[in-house]
Amino acid sequence: MVGQFLVGQQFLGQQLLRWWVIECGSSAGSGARPGQAAGRQLGRIVTTDTLVHARMDVWRTSLTLTARTDDPGAPCYLDHTLRSEVQRLDSAANRFSDRSEITTVNRSAGAWSDVSWHFVDEPTAALDAAVESDGLVDPCQGRAVDGHGYRHWRDGTAVPTSPPGHVSRDAWRSVEIRPAGSHARVRIPSEIQLDLGAIAKAWLADRLARITAADLDCDVIADMGGDLHIIGAKEPWVIAADPDHDDHPPQNLEVTDCGLATSGTGRRTWTGASGQRVSHIIDPRSGMPAELVFHTASVLAVNARGANTAATTAVILGDAATPWLQARGLDAWLVGTDGTETRVGRWPGRETP
Repeated sequence: MVGQFLVGQQFLGQQLLRWWVIECGSSAGSGARPGQAAGRQLGRIVTTDTLVHARMDVWRTSLTLTARTDDPGAPCYLDHTLRSEVQRLDSAANRFSDRSEITTVNRSAGAWSDVSWHFVDEPTAALDAAVESDGLVDPCQGRAVDGHGYRHWRDGTAVPTSPPGHVSRDAWRSVEIRPAGSHARVRIPSEIQLDLGAIAKAWLADRLARITAADLDCDVIADMGGDLHIIGAKEPWVIAADPDHDDHPPQNLEVTDCGLATSGTGRRTWTGASGQRVSHIIDPRSGMPAELVFHTASVLAVNARGANTAATTAVILGDAATPWLQARGLDAWLVGTDGTETRVGRWPGRETP
């Protein structure tokens, strides 16, 4: 995902929060507030009088978990929860890791693989996204995205000189998941490679927001690399959405309970086999990278997974995105690569002063 979302405590016309860093449970000199206990440093924490914010830089992006609370145990809770959930997701769904469960499934394509029940959550969410997007957000396009150069762009190696073969856009319908007692079994078609990257961070945002709000009884924002799940039961949050485009400044949004995601073609692009700029988003209808119509597509939905699905679908649909979003009652902000702007539904953003 691309785009940036900054969390503010006050609304339009007022200064966004200034964060400062303390180290969870560290000794004097760390910047910790008076009265915090000394102990083992767990990670980087940011706090104000009413907000606590834990951050990790992983998967070539930044993940943050923010809670509106004065609970003295919140800093360490957020840090531990974020890190443990990221580690669990990484061991399940990181296809660039030789030790992950998704790598085992991909290597065994065509045959059954034993997996943990933890792993099942992510492909299930990805298949739900495929259903909701009419197959446009397809978790079976891993071979295509790598064949067009994503893995090489990621690793800094030479991009392939010829495009990959086209995988059927209905291959996701043949992914099988079955219970097997204490674990589960997964089988994917022999010609595909699962890629859960489009959905995994959004799924994680939804999970982190839910468990943190329940455990701390507070308002929460989970921002997993631009996929946000926002819980504002006690008071609204103010988010500054930045499309990372010279012609369009950030916009402030006042939101309560929702998902917010931005997909786009502004950052993860490279020169493909045809000599043209291509992105990491694959259009399953053609097996080719999506046309560079939108620089960013930002969407509000019930949760982060739904927002991510709709934003990615909008990028793939290009000029046909607006009626698709309207038919589903979604609010969106579409910024074209040519600088044009389209607002769909009741997009609540206003330019920051």
